[in-house]
Amino acid sequence: MDMEKLTKQQIVLVTLLVSFVTSIATGIVTVALMDQAPPGVTQTINRIVERTIEKVVTEPANNNNSAAVVTRETIVVKEDDKIVQSVDKNKNSIVRIYTNNKNEESQQTFIGLGTVVSKDGLIATGDVFGDLNGKYLVTLDNSKFYEVKIMPKKEENKFYFLKVIQDEKNPVVFSPVTFTDSNNIKLGQTVIAWGGKNQNAVSTGIISSLGDDSQISSTSTANSVQIKAMNTNINFADSVSGGPLLNLNGEVIGIRVSANISENYNFLPSNILKQEIALYATIQ
Repeated sequence: MDMEKLTKQQIVLVTLLVSFVTSIATGIVTVALMDQAPPGVTQTINRIVERTIEKVVTEPANNNNSAAVVTRETIVVKEDDKIVQSVDKNKNSIVRIYTNNKNEESQQTFIGLGTVVSKDGLIATGDVFGDLNGKYLVTLDNSKFYEVKIMPKKEENKFYFLKVIQDEKNPVVFSPVTFTDSNNIKLGQTVIAWGGKNQNAVSTGIISSLGDDSQISSTSTANSVQIKAMNTNINFADSVSGGPLLNLNGEVIGIRVSANISENYNFLPSNILKQEIALYATIQ
């Protein structure tokens, strides 16, 4: 074919044909490379969440009238960004619990984490106490410590509440976590578990199992199911008893209550915790 003798229309058609063939070849090569790529690469590419935001825009019109126009905007959000935001939202609501038998730093032993659930210093934690009559301290940043008392238990459950012993003249205002409805938890949902003995540490995973009638007492109706317990695929050593389990919105869906790896379920859903918070908060 003599390219110099082609008309303008023929040149345009040839260009379109070349572009079409090139795009098909590029797609085939991309798919082949994705199939051979390491799991970490494909996981990063696939972890994209799209959300649609509605904006109400008032546009000027004639005769002093205005019309509200709803526009939709799609924003691409990486899951990694959601994880970072969730962790940042809760970093000031997690305390470390230490023994304080002799009020000496050398006698302070780390025993677990606590999740702040009220501004006045009510803290939820797991079954971490070897001596319920012992003395304990909590700290947010490993620099300032607060004495706490263990609140009386109302039921035979695996979690406890602590209360910071406040200075009446200079009370400390804490940052409580935000809870969500744990009955909306789904298998496979992405979650973030809190750990860290000396400093903050987190691990990510999914909800791997939920308590049901065959293993744990739960009630269900035709319209709803009450989750009584749950577990994740996160390495047991990467979370700490008393630490919260978060969703990607930074809301607490449960806390780890078990220190025993042999337990079938190690996380208590937030709805059960919320039922007790108001009762414990009234105890002085």
